Amino acid sequence: MKNTNNAVTISGSGKISAVVCGKPYSVENDHPNYDKIIDAIVNRDWDGFIHLTDISSSVKQYIKGDLDIIDGIVYYQNEPIHNTLTDRILDFMSDSLPFEPLVKFLENLLENPSKRAVDELYTFLEVGELPITEDGCFLAFKNVRSDYKDIHSGTFDNSVGKVCEMPRNKVCDNKDMTCSDGLHFCSISYLPSFNDSDGGKTMILKINPKDVVSIPADYNNTKGRCCRYEVVGEYTENWREKIGRGESGWDSPLYSSDGGEYEDDSEEDSDDDWNACLGDHNKPYDQAYEEYGVKPSGQKFYNVRGSDGKFVRKEQEQVITSANIVKALRKLFG
Repeated sequence: MKNTNNAVTISGSGKISAVVCGKPYSVENDHPNYDKIIDAIVNRDWDGFIHLTDISSSVKQYIKGDLDIIDGIVYYQNEPIHNTLTDRILDFMSDSLPFEPLVKFLENLLENPSKRAVDELYTFLEVGELPITEDGCFLAFKNVRSDYKDIHSGTFDNSVGKVCEMPRNKVCDNKDMTCSDGLHFCSISYLPSFNDSDGGKTMILKINPKDVVSIPADYNNTKGRCCRYEVVGEYTENWREKIGRGESGWDSPLYSSDGGEYEDDSEEDSDDDWNACLGDHNKPYDQAYEEYGVKPSGQKFYNVRGSDGKFVRKEQEQVITSANIVKALRKLFG
């Protein structure tokens, strides 16, 4: 799309204000596509700018396979899916994480024979901020005895690497029954509610969403029952302190299939990539992106120019033109 009337400004706080093809846009610096929108401005890719700014359009471009998004609602094989999935997609986009794990998660979830369990699990994941694994499962917590046996019966071995399972039809599927049969898992906020939790261990479980049976209603979506889980690790951090700080206990929304740290194989942008963005302004990286300068007197000054070529104050709005866009980017990326 080529339109010489397109205009973009960026405030000192990083807010983007633009008029593209006659339509106004306002983008805060916490937008999940913020960096990509900046790239679109650099490259004068106005089609890309419009799609990235419009969340629904950007998600629709990002998803693949049997997924679609219409009016902000995610559909799988033409069936509407809970909006929590949309939130997860945006989280992954914001963190530059691959989308495929969410596709696998959804495929696994739709193998669950209980619609009620499917609906309940969405809320549980949202409230507990539980991470997804790259093979489409999720991670949760469980407190056990000091010998790694389950607290209730003392018969299930929850050592790392063990798989605990029971017949699905033996697990209580009534969410209104708080304490009942089943293999229990939880988010971090429920850990203090486990009996004998002070003298035992806290384990990390990997659970396939198809094996979730129910989420008890009276624990504010912090506890669940399933028919199978794999113990992938022992949680050794102080979860009580994390609860006090309002943290979920997880460092990332995505983990590897073994429950360990996710390894991203993508390479970071090189200096050559940055220089390619400079076009005719082909300067060394440090010089092109220098935000501050120092006068001969030693006084520091803000080294960014406005559209008129004059130096401007840090808090003043910057008009993004082909002459000063690279310097403005340095201000945004800090």
